[in-house]
Amino acid sequence: MFDIYGRKPIAFYPYPSCVTIRIFELGFSQKDTDIQLLREELLDLFNRAGIKARDDNKIVFEAEYDGKRIFYGFYDWVFSIGFGVYTKI
Repeated sequence: MFDIYGRKPIAFYPYPSCVTIRIFELGFSQKDTDIQLLREELLDLFNRAGIKARDDNKIVFEAEYDGKRIFYGFYDWVFSIGFGVYTKI
C-alpha cells in the first residue's frame, strides 16, 4: 500500500499527537488490514532504528525522505500524512 522503506526515522510522538498541514487523510476500520499492517511496519521500522515507538490511538511518526520531513499519523480511526505535528508533550 505505502512504501515506508527508504524513509529515515527521525522522531516518534506519543499520545496525544496528530499530523498537521495534511496532504492525505483516510478513515479506516479495525477490519482494514492494510492500515493495521502499515502501523505495525512503522512501529517496527522506528524501534529497529533505536527510536522507542509504542502503539496507541493518537501517534505520529516523523521521517525524512529525499531531504524532506514527512509525518505519518494515526488519530483514532484516521490515518494521515502531512508536513507538521501537534503534540502536548
